Amino acid sequence: MARHKKHERMKELDRKRHRRQKAIKARIREAKAEAKA
Repeated sequence: MARHKKHERMKELDRKRHRRQKAIKARIREAKAEAKA
């Protein structure tokens, strides 16, 4: 059971990291759009 809980926590951390990477990419895309304008 403990191993399963650790795995769940890893999945949750991975999901948060993925969401942060998406936000960073969106911010970079906005910055590039502003640079072009």
